Order: sequence, then C-alpha cells, then structure tokens
Amino acid sequence: MQNIKLAIIGAGVMGEVILGGILDAGLFLPSELLLTAQRGDKLEKIKEKHGIEITTDNRLAAKFAEIILLAVKPADVPKVLKTMMTEGIKESALIISIAAGVSIEKISSLVGKNLPIVRVMTNTPCQIKMGMSVLSGSLNVTEEHFSLAKKIFSSIGETMILPEKYLDAVTGLSGSGPGFLFLIAETFIDAGVLQGLPRDVSRKLVLETMIGSSLLLKKSEKHPAPLKDMVTSPGGTTIAGIQVMEEYKVRAALLKVVETATKRASELGKLE
Repeated sequence: MQNIKLAIIGAGVMGEVILGGILDAGLFLPSELLLTAQRGDKLEKIKEKHGIEITTDNRLAAKFAEIILLAVKPADVPKVLKTMMTEGIKESALIISIAAGVSIEKISSLVGKNLPIVRVMTNTPCQIKMGMSVLSGSLNVTEEHFSLAKKIFSSIGETMILPEKYLDAVTGLSGSGPGFLFLIAETFIDAGVLQGLPRDVSRKLVLETMIGSSLLLKKSEKHPAPLKDMVTSPGGTTIAGIQVMEEYKVRAALLKVVETATKRASELGKLE
C-alpha cells in the first residue's frame, strides 16, 4: 500500500498469521512492515523468514506506522497502548485491534485521542487463509479506513462489517467456534473407534463428512433443516441418532455453549 506503513504489535500465532497473509497477498513491502514482541529471539526468527523490520520497543512502532494492528492478549492492551502513547501515536494513525472483548470505547480512552479504531474478531482457520473476520469501526472510521482493514483481513479469509454491539456474540460463535467444532470432531472420531473402525479410517470419515457437509450447506444456500431432512429416512439410522441427540439435549447444550462464550467475551473487555 503506497506510502503507508503497518506495525503489528504482538508476534503470537495470530500476529504471525496476519503478517504471512499480508506478505503473500503483496499488500505491503517488507520495508513497510514492523513487528514487535517481548521476545527478541522469536522476532529474529521471523525477521530471518520474512525480511521485515522488528523491535521489542512499542514506542518505535508508534513513530513508524500509519496503521497499528494490536495482536496482543486483551489483558495486555492497556499496558501496550500506555507504552506507545509515551512516544505518541501519529495523529493520522488507524488503530486495528483483534483483542477479544476490548471495546472501541476502551481503546479510545487508553489512547486519549480521537483516532479511528477498527475492532476485529477473527478465528483460527485464518492459518489456512479460511478465517472469518468481522470488523466494526468507531464513528470516525471512513470507507477508506474500512477498505484498508478489509484488505488486510481478506488476505487470510472472508470479512464482514457489523456494528460493534454484535462483536461479543461473534466472538462466542465464530471466534470460539473452531474449538467447539474440534471437540465435536474428536468425539465423532472416538465414536468411530468405539464401533470398531481403525482410528485413521474414522478420522478420514469424520473430516470428509464435516468438510463435505459444510460445503453443501454453504453452496446450497438452504436452511440446515431441509438438508438434515434429506438424510433422515423414515425409521432409519439418522432419525434414530437424532432422537438420542434430543434426549441428551445436544441442541440446548450448544445454545448454552455459545451463550456462555459470548458472556465471557464481554467480561474480557472489563479486565484490567
């Protein structure tokens, strides 16, 4: 992006994944990027791999960048921003945060300036460029700001813009969702083993069934119910299994899982 520099604050899994997506998409030159982290040894490995600028001093990032991407834990956001403000973030800077639960209002109060802020909730499938990222912006975020943020996150998957009031629910559903689906996959694999299938066979069957079913649901654009009915023959195996799911209140449990994760996302933003 011409005459724009980006600083990624945090070299954890998500920070490095976003960096990789940006470079693969050719959005920034390595000289236009700066990555910060507390551990210098990890930064050196990333610099060797990608050829970008690195530092353990977030104050340098404040001086360097027109876009500051916060890829740190929610509890670390206040400390990071306080350190950066000792140098002074550029007056024209755009702040993008992927810290779960930390509101735009909270970030703005920590910065102490009326800077445009885009808050993003993404998820771990971004590691294979199949992430789902939902963006929300402060009132002073322009279409150009959203365009910049969407380009960054489109490099690792799909994007969507929603009002911030939905982001805790997004966190509970698509942010935490991969963890819930991995647990379901693990359980189905074990179920296959319990019924006598070799583990590698059971794993293959489960993964291809989940992938195929998801793609069918996506491409058909139908509600899940009629697709479920297509599999559910009268008196057959599927309806017998669904009866057990209803007896054990699987539907109610999943509703509660997302509700609880959403509540926790809200709580994370209140931690100091």
